[in-house]
Amino acid sequence: MKKRSLTAKTLILSFGKILAAFATIGIGVILTRCLSVADFATHKQALMAFAMCAPMLTLGLPKALYFFLPGETEKPRSILMENLSMLLTLAALFCGFILLGGDQIFVEHFDNPRLGRVMPMVAIYGLCMLPMAAISATLMATDRVEKLVTFQLSTQALLIGCVGGAAYFWKTPTATVSAYAIWASIALTFALLMMFKVTRQEKPIKVSFGGMKEQLAYGVPLGLAGMFGGLSGQIDKYMVSIMCSTEDFGIYVAGAVELPLIGVITGAMNAVVLPELAKHYKNGRLDAIRLLWQRAMNKAILVLAPAMFVVLLFGTELIVLLFSQRYADAATPFRVYALSLPVRAAVYGSVLMATNNTKWVTWSAFAGLILNVLLNMVLVDAMGSTGAAWATILTTYGVVLIMLYPLCRALKTTPLKLFDWPHLLRVLAASAAPAVAVYFAIDASPLQGVSRLLVGTAIYGLAVLGAYRLLRITTVQELIGFIRRRN
Repeated sequence: MKKRSLTAKTLILSFGKILAAFATIGIGVILTRCLSVADFATHKQALMAFAMCAPMLTLGLPKALYFFLPGETEKPRSILMENLSMLLTLAALFCGFILLGGDQIFVEHFDNPRLGRVMPMVAIYGLCMLPMAAISATLMATDRVEKLVTFQLSTQALLIGCVGGAAYFWKTPTATVSAYAIWASIALTFALLMMFKVTRQEKPIKVSFGGMKEQLAYGVPLGLAGMFGGLSGQIDKYMVSIMCSTEDFGIYVAGAVELPLIGVITGAMNAVVLPELAKHYKNGRLDAIRLLWQRAMNKAILVLAPAMFVVLLFGTELIVLLFSQRYADAATPFRVYALSLPVRAAVYGSVLMATNNTKWVTWSAFAGLILNVLLNMVLVDAMGSTGAAWATILTTYGVVLIMLYPLCRALKTTPLKLFDWPHLLRVLAASAAPAVAVYFAIDASPLQGVSRLLVGTAIYGLAVLGAYRLLRITTVQELIGFIRRRN
């Protein structure tokens, strides 16, 4: 099997994530046009119920595979089976909890009786999604990035078909959530087949409690961090859902989303880089970890910084184009959320995971949860739903500041050396200056709606490329060379 460079793997995975992100947006477009605002809110609340529970249930087990599978040749399938056994057990517990009456907790907290009709489907959805969470780490750790992208594209296409058909023909949240459950059961079947195929071993498969304990010891701190982070990521929506009407929640949740570019850029890089960071740590190469992580951040910021300004400039036009005029008010939280893009150019926990400092990931996530709850209590009361979005963004920056100490400690460096500050500041300047010029120019023009979005974005994009070249950040030729280069 041909071994690909980190650059090539990142590009392939990014391409898959881009198409998956478009699929997610496409589903949102279909749902907001086929369902009423109240039914769309019910659909989102049902999936949010699982999203709030999933981080608590996975216990960080999928992420543990990034540490235990890379370079493993003797017992890869045994490691996978130990991981899947625990995930399936936890999934069964979640399913049983919902079916035996736990759904009423969500019905009462969201004050939405319609949730009672869709929660049984959420139980089935969760039963399939938890073990399927292992596929990304399994395929990346065994250097099967093309297979992962193929799986993502095919399953996302299937999801669009299932959910789109349910929304178009039945136009109810019960139908759309049921479509998610059916899709998850099909996707899990193929995921298991792929995971077993890439983890063949000659020795007999042995699932031991010792192996499970070892994975739990590594994964539980990450699971706690994921739980705290997952809850923190849902706190703003939860606060809006209990303090506002169901329709207001539907408007807010349509805009209170991170731009898919975050998952596309940093998610792809993290999935590719994390196994390499773990290898460098096992070889005692701390400088190599810092440089590799820094290089990934430097590349990500080239896209994320301009993306932030595009949302700030044309957030309303984007929301209306995607979700229709009745969701125009969702542009406010959408713009606020975009302010996190520059700081999200790196996945800060990846270094701590690779250096076996997972407890710091847990503590920083816990601190972020507490901070987010406090900020939401204050800002939602003072500013309404917009305050919830600001609380989320302030928490994001606060968690990054908290993680600087363990990051620098793990790599034996300082904040001044941890980041490539000259590069980051030049990129931000090259992105901000054209944004100011485009703002005044487009505001004085008669353009409206889609034409304003398309023309303004095109002009801004060209201006940023010119600024990148002027400040010697990058050029089109260098980007082409970057694509062709092998590390």
